[in-house]
Amino acid sequence: MSLAAAITGGIAHALSLAFGMTWEILWALVLGFALSAAVQAVVSKAEMSRLLPDDSPRTLAIACALGAASSSCSYAAVPQRTS
Repeated sequence: MSLAAAITGGIAHALSLAFGMTWEILWALVLGFALSAAVQAVVSKAEMSRLLPDDSPRTLAIACALGAASSSCSYAAVPQRTS
């Protein structure tokens, strides 16, 4: 096997894995982005300013909790394949 064929085969394999991973996680990403868009459409900027008014420890704790909930909507929900 020549070097060019080995490189081409490696690139094809990498692209195949990338496509497979994208196909497996696409539903979770779409769901997460849809939930995020719905929250952004429903919760006004004024409400967020009321909920997170300053940089106090309470406000930071609320922001951390909301960030953790937000990340669990999409990326943390992505199924992990172990093989």
